[in-house]
Amino acid sequence: MNILYATDFHNRANSGITFAVNELAGQMAVQLASKGSVNLLSIGETDIAVHPGVRHLMAGPSSGPMGNWRFASSFRSMCEAAIKRDSVSVMHVHGIWFYPQFAAARAAQRRAMPTVLTNHGAVQWALRQPGMLGAAKKRLYMTLMKDTLFRRITVQHAITPLDRDALHAFLPRQRIEVIPNFVDVERLDKVLQLIGPQTDEPYVLFLGRLHPTKGVDILIEAFGRAHLPRDWRLILVGPSVDPLYEKQLRNLIATSPRADRIELRGPEWDAAAKYRLMRDAWVTAMPSHTEAISLVNLETSACFTPTITTKATGLTDWTEGGGLLIEPAVDPLAAALSEVAQWSDQERKGRGLASRRLVEKRYSAKAVMPHWMDLYESLH
Repeated sequence: MNILYATDFHNRANSGITFAVNELAGQMAVQLASKGSVNLLSIGETDIAVHPGVRHLMAGPSSGPMGNWRFASSFRSMCEAAIKRDSVSVMHVHGIWFYPQFAAARAAQRRAMPTVLTNHGAVQWALRQPGMLGAAKKRLYMTLMKDTLFRRITVQHAITPLDRDALHAFLPRQRIEVIPNFVDVERLDKVLQLIGPQTDEPYVLFLGRLHPTKGVDILIEAFGRAHLPRDWRLILVGPSVDPLYEKQLRNLIATSPRADRIELRGPEWDAAAKYRLMRDAWVTAMPSHTEAISLVNLETSACFTPTITTKATGLTDWTEGGGLLIEPAVDPLAAALSEVAQWSDQERKGRGLASRRLVEKRYSAKAVMPHWMDLYESLH
């Protein structure tokens, strides 16, 4: 079996999609070994390393007005060449908004090749945001692409049941398969073994893009309202992707009653430093308005740290472990932060262990990859 993964930007700026695609391609390379090939086709330069066994092909981006659609004139020909060279049997397209996804799907369809499309929660997001101009534009784009892209896909992949329901409302007669995001627990453990002893200073951690959908503003306000010990800190770690939103966050921090206990950092790309932040936090808070199983929630829980996240993330089973599920609003989050501050050390450790066990059972590479193998085999 030979698989071609097609995406647009494969870099840190593309955040969760990049890391999810990279991990899936790497795990498939391990699964297939000498029994098949794994290609990954993207546009532009990359700033992350692909896993061994994955051939990464990069098409140069084009300038001009079509550049906003991430048009790359060589993408289609490179896609067709890879299909022919390796006798690709399954095309897996990631994302829906840009030219590379459209071109890859059309290239596969011209050869009657089965295709899988992962929208990474984009359909769910667009349908959940009826009042936003950006969401309205995206719904229009989805409607325009319904016949030329979506209906011709063999399998629509949903990461969560919420994602599945949104796809079913949009494409009621298509095959939809639900497979969650996952984390390589074994690789994470190897990194954890290399980092030093744990700090005793309690803090709440947010790690992710500083974007309105992530609810960072909610977290800052909730931290200011929650009943917390005086020595607690809030550490916000992540890249800024919206200058106006970053300005709003800095204003919220400046006017917070706990302004001197809130730290806004840049992104942390080093795995050891990132996992240290996750492991040492008392709790990680990810109050996203919409999400398709954040890798941060999975990685933090694998580091034995419970997380507070929202019902919009698709982690419907999160409370079965040690995590908390809330609505993405200031008052529920402030109440949750007040609650976790009351945990004893023993309860905090117990919840961290329960979170880890839940990830091992349902969201680890070992648990999830057999589902991917079954899906690809059903199309091969």
